[in-house]
Amino acid sequence: MTKIEIIDDPKKGILFALGFIIAVPFIEASVKLLGDVMAPPQIALTRFLIHIIVLSVYIYLYIPREDWIAKPSWPLILRGVLASLGTICVYAGLALLPLVDAVAIFFLTPIIITALSAIVLREKVGIFRWSAVFAGMIGALLVIGPNFDNVGWGAVFPALAALFHGTATMITRKWANIARLPVFQYYIAVTAVIIMTFIILAGELFGYESVTPVIPNDFQWFLLGVIAIGSIATNLFLTQAFRIAPSSVIAPFLYLQIIGSTIMGFVIFADLPGNQTIFGAFLVISAGLVIWWREKIN
Repeated sequence: MTKIEIIDDPKKGILFALGFIIAVPFIEASVKLLGDVMAPPQIALTRFLIHIIVLSVYIYLYIPREDWIAKPSWPLILRGVLASLGTICVYAGLALLPLVDAVAIFFLTPIIITALSAIVLREKVGIFRWSAVFAGMIGALLVIGPNFDNVGWGAVFPALAALFHGTATMITRKWANIARLPVFQYYIAVTAVIIMTFIILAGELFGYESVTPVIPNDFQWFLLGVIAIGSIATNLFLTQAFRIAPSSVIAPFLYLQIIGSTIMGFVIFADLPGNQTIFGAFLVISAGLVIWWREKIN
């Protein structure tokens, strides 16, 4: 495998992070707009099919043939399964919950990563970070509470998404050197297409109409394009940000995403978070920043 030289550039890293923060709310809003007419598996299937097309061209043109297959492959297949389940849960949460509520709960991801690092990877996690984990969980429960009264167990979808993506991140940490980044993403895309196809076919077989595919109109195709192309761009932005700048520089900026999500939720859906949601989101974000701070000084 060819060794790639990475040059640190925190200023450019911050710009990539800001690009991610600006673009993500448009993807979230597109998913939420589609959520009323299209099942999450169909949205995810379309997104990852486009990913396969784009990544296939890139890998064929720019990745040496000997680097096309990860060795071993099973960690990336497992990561793809977890990421696929996480994507479905994200889309379901966005369809059911106000935009800012779903995003606030999904910010559990770094908190879950911290807990899993201690339990799975046996990394040392002190009292400050464990306290932040519990505070973040309480904050998420505060956000889930009012939504649970309205949509029931559907309010748990963003929390499940954070769990699945957090576990997938553990796999990325442990097996980071087994494949190039586009190959990592390609495994996710192929795995997701297989899983989404299976879910749709199973729904058809058992008469579960809520996952029955629909034929998109022009505007819905546009939204699907925003989701597919936008998610490729945001993945590249975020990955490049962490490649050329320390995580201690990038991580705090990511919480600015909730501002964009709040604005988008108000402008498009006329949603404003309630006091309990604001306090819960504050706890989740504060917990994430405490974890970042402890990692920075250790």
